[in-house]
Amino acid sequence: MVRFLDGLFLFVLLLVQAATLKGANQREGFEEDFQIVNHPQEFIPGWSGNELRSSSSRIFQSSQGRNASKALAVQPISTFDGKVFIRLNPNMYENPKIQFWAKAVRNGSGTRPAEAFYSFEKSLENNPSSWFRLGSENEFANEDQEFRKFEILLPEELSVEPEIFLKLEIRFGSGTGSCARFLMDDFEFGDIEEDLEAPRLLNVRGYDDKTLELSFSEKLDPVFSQIQLNYLLDEKEPESAILRQDSLVYLSFEDTLVHRGLYDLRVRQIADLEGNFLEDTLVNFTFFDPTNIPFKTLVINELMPAPRDGNDLPNVEYIELLHIGDYPVRVEGVQLSNSRNTTALGNFWLEPDSYTILAPTNQANQFLPFGSVIPVSSWPTLLNSGDRVQLSDRNGKEIDQVSYTAASWRGTEFSGGGYSLEVVNPLLKCDQSPFLLPSIAPFRGTPGQENSVFDLSPDLVKPELLAFEFLNEQALVLTFSEPLQNLYFPNFLSFQEIIEIDSVGINSDEVTLFFQNPFPENNPATLKIHGFQDCSGNELEEIEIKILRASEAKIGDVMINEVLFNSRTGSPKFVELVNATNRYLDLRGWKLANLDVQGILNQIRVISQRSLVIPPNAQLAISTDTVQLKYDYPLSAMGLFHQVNTLPSYPIAGGTVVLLAPSDELAESFRYSESLHHPLLRDTKGVSLERISLQSPATVLSNWHSASGSMGYATPGTKNSQLIEEEFLGDLIQVEPEVFDPEGSNGNTFTSIRYELNEPGWVGTFRIYDMAGRIVAILGQNEILGTSGLYSWTGTNSNGGRVRTGYYILVADLFDLNGNVRQIKKTIIIAERL
Repeated sequence: MVRFLDGLFLFVLLLVQAATLKGANQREGFEEDFQIVNHPQEFIPGWSGNELRSSSSRIFQSSQGRNASKALAVQPISTFDGKVFIRLNPNMYENPKIQFWAKAVRNGSGTRPAEAFYSFEKSLENNPSSWFRLGSENEFANEDQEFRKFEILLPEELSVEPEIFLKLEIRFGSGTGSCARFLMDDFEFGDIEEDLEAPRLLNVRGYDDKTLELSFSEKLDPVFSQIQLNYLLDEKEPESAILRQDSLVYLSFEDTLVHRGLYDLRVRQIADLEGNFLEDTLVNFTFFDPTNIPFKTLVINELMPAPRDGNDLPNVEYIELLHIGDYPVRVEGVQLSNSRNTTALGNFWLEPDSYTILAPTNQANQFLPFGSVIPVSSWPTLLNSGDRVQLSDRNGKEIDQVSYTAASWRGTEFSGGGYSLEVVNPLLKCDQSPFLLPSIAPFRGTPGQENSVFDLSPDLVKPELLAFEFLNEQALVLTFSEPLQNLYFPNFLSFQEIIEIDSVGINSDEVTLFFQNPFPENNPATLKIHGFQDCSGNELEEIEIKILRASEAKIGDVMINEVLFNSRTGSPKFVELVNATNRYLDLRGWKLANLDVQGILNQIRVISQRSLVIPPNAQLAISTDTVQLKYDYPLSAMGLFHQVNTLPSYPIAGGTVVLLAPSDELAESFRYSESLHHPLLRDTKGVSLERISLQSPATVLSNWHSASGSMGYATPGTKNSQLIEEEFLGDLIQVEPEVFDPEGSNGNTFTSIRYELNEPGWVGTFRIYDMAGRIVAILGQNEILGTSGLYSWTGTNSNGGRVRTGYYILVADLFDLNGNVRQIKKTIIIAERL
């Protein structure tokens, strides 16, 4: 029983093999490169010749085959007749016959035709018993001919043989001079069915803005198919009709065709190679220009900048495109570029809703198992650390772009692990760079298929305006809460005032307005904004905002106003600047620094590379942690703050705060130390030094004092607790306040003695006396005075001890070199805690 089944299986297998063999005709198109070997060795499988050459003599491979293909060529000369031997297997077919195409090609000016003869033999060893001429005596005259189809019937007695040989002999014909060259192409042997069916027009589509591509069901006659009269597009003939790849016809027109336009195409008198003619055909179609690739039609959907050996994916860079348009596109000439190189894509068609993998030409075949692949020559090597990849049409107009950095992988594990970067929602109509995520697929990438992080969850949140800043006097940047579509119409932006917008640029979450003329300085204008859409199409609510271009801060406009150099443990230090003008000032490019031990500028830090505006007479606290600073000093939490990555080093033991203009010119400096604090303070940690008066230089040490305890011992971003009002009341000497508590229970912990003289050159002595006439403290002894200045008294005696509560007298003795003498007395009251 087992043997019977084995035999039955073998019998069935033989039947299947026989059926398979019978269905396969022997065909040869001569496209495979010839081996330069002579008979009986075969130059291609089943074919041998008496003298093969690599050049255009004897027997060789020609590039003049049908439809720009290759062909077998024989060049007879007076000393050489070409002989070609073809091995055939007749018993594999029911009614075998031979078909091929042949022609002559002019060779020189002779009159000799190439004469073609054939015979059949059962063995290569046998000499032909009889020769048969192919065609007439002058069939292959010495002239340029068109290919013609020839058919040879196999003698009936040979049709059952397992193997026979067809022998061709191309002889040097009679006449004068040189002999014609013989060409053969598209040889076929087997059961050849006669073609009685006319060609059919299968498809009409655009090829470019002036060209149509017509696809037919079979190979066409090269003459009829290239006659312009046989085609009418809306009753207009094409300028040219060109046949390519046997069954594709390209019609070119003088005028540009209308994209998405409706057309009628009439086709007639088109024949196939057997002479069957197409019936007159009328096609109605919508024309799409496949080279018209709008913005975001092709999405850069995935990138592999840093592949890694050992992963399941090929160790090859790739870029995946997703076609989300509604008609096929042709990417010939489309430019792929990164930050360093640009290359053009080849002639490939991409269908809607399809994925396509771009990869280097010499490695592209590794991605064939993953889907459609386009080999890219001159591949723009992607930078691992970060790059910008852009796709542009043949005119340079952007189709899509995406930028990535090392941070796009969201962690070193992904950035170094050979993970691709994938787009979450390819339907978003704006820059996808902020939305890139590392692949979470098992293969660490998804070339040719839906991304592993794919998510079309709807975004219902409308964009909001977050901030604005001027890049210069003619450019304003609006920053929004999320990326916007690159869609703009003039009515999206309008000023109530006469301010002309020259152009507008959109880049992710920023909109830049370029003005025809400089924007007015320190003159507010009202801007109305609406119409902008985020990536999901949510539209910005109409808003009106006041726009003001701040003045560029000059030296003297901005001053050092407060310094915290001994912060609480775990809390940040800060430097506060003050706008000493009645104008809005821009601090872009201003810097803080310190001095090293040699007194040289050191650790220069730019406060802000972008626009940083301080309102008139306002204070700005600069710190490395503004959130913690507000927490430490809640009474100042509503002030103005600016966070920086680092501040210059300001040691607790003492140092110098230096303020520099953008040009690095010194604006101001303050040499601070613990000794400037109020002598009665038990602990100065977390206590700032405040500037008392903006009228006095920062270098005057008496112009600095500890911040008031009632304000939390620091006032970052707000008005100083120890500030003296700048208006002078007219007296030569002014005391403010006249009543104070040195321990800070109520108001100031010191008093300021300011003087203002009508001319320089005065010398002064300032002493504090008690009511018994005893000297309590000497503030200044025979000091040369300027036209204005100040001293401060903290309510302590010359030994640093606190004086008693009560009345005290300031005595100021002034004299000049001309002998003028003045003595001024002012009462000061030391208060006590209630």
